[in-house]
Amino acid sequence: MHLHCQQQAHQIGAWGATMEEIRVKSFEQFHRQVSSYSRKVDIYRGVSDSRHDLVPRIGRVRLGKEQNRANVEKVIFQRFKQRALPYLGIDPKDDWDWLALAQHYGLPTRLLDWTRNPLVALYFAVENEEAHDSAVYVLRGQPPLPKESHPNPLEYSEVGKFVPDWIDPRITAQLGLFTIHPDPEKPFSSDGLEKLVIPNRVRRGLKKTADMYGISRATLFPGLDGLARHIAWQATSMY
Repeated sequence: MHLHCQQQAHQIGAWGATMEEIRVKSFEQFHRQVSSYSRKVDIYRGVSDSRHDLVPRIGRVRLGKEQNRANVEKVIFQRFKQRALPYLGIDPKDDWDWLALAQHYGLPTRLLDWTRNPLVALYFAVENEEAHDSAVYVLRGQPPLPKESHPNPLEYSEVGKFVPDWIDPRITAQLGLFTIHPDPEKPFSSDGLEKLVIPNRVRRGLKKTADMYGISRATLFPGLDGLARHIAWQATSMY
């Protein structure tokens, strides 16, 4: 079900799937669109630039001529596991949780971040000032992968969705989960993927609305850094 007042378009995905694009010009339109989805199967991803493909960060890293992407990925992941423990309150139970933690803190991996909360995705789409439209991706019909049967995520051969244990308060606050992409240089597309394009001119107003509903840098990044950034934004940009 889609809103008649919205402009709709179709885009051919990188794997031949047709992805529908819907322009969302207000919070009310965003709310009605999200309300039309089944809450049991939808996950959301906010991006600051609607032109960007869904490509994991490790697939976008520039490498030297002699470097192999898969080898670089393995090396940096292993280094993260070796050096991150002093900063953790718990020991992740498997490499899936380790990979989720690495992704969440900025290590280039083959994962894409998603959330079960559409307001969280909306916030990440509009948080920063950009020169272009932003977007929220909606993914439907992606069942969880059987990670218990595949202990090494870097050897998992299909695109899949997985929910990590709540190993970090930020992942918990953001209702975070991930999709894994065995060919991280290839843009992700799916028949269950939809794109809500947010015009740049409404970005600031939507960020203020998200803050009014309790979605902000302070709530999504529990800690002094998140709090400080939120207070600074309120003081300089909100009013």
